[in-house]
Amino acid sequence: MAISTRTYHDFSFNFSSNPMSGDVAKKSGAAAVKSAMLSIMKTNYNERLFQPEVGSGIRALLFEPMNPITEERLKQEVKDCLMRSEPRATILGVTIEGQEDKNRYKVSILFSVSTETEPQKLETFFEQG
Repeated sequence: MAISTRTYHDFSFNFSSNPMSGDVAKKSGAAAVKSAMLSIMKTNYNERLFQPEVGSGIRALLFEPMNPITEERLKQEVKDCLMRSEPRATILGVTIEGQEDKNRYKVSILFSVSTETEPQKLETFFEQG
């Protein structure tokens, strides 16, 4: 895979300031893509103004029974929403692990970004609330 010379930049979602300039801090490279992926997965459809197709149905699946069928549906929803809305990431694999004692799902996503030589890993938790 060829490495692109393009650099991806996004605003930091916590809106911290750059200590040197005082401007809103930026994330770049794989960190920018990871932030965008989290934002897409945690957004419901019709939540973004003028972009009703951006988002996922993940939040609705969190209220379904915790079983292998729901895990498979979550896995497919994660793949679908990221392939549809995040063109900078190529999804290599998604793993969903239900943690019934904590009432949450651990989500691990392996993906590649054209600006990075190594595959990247994003781990997050989905829980009701």
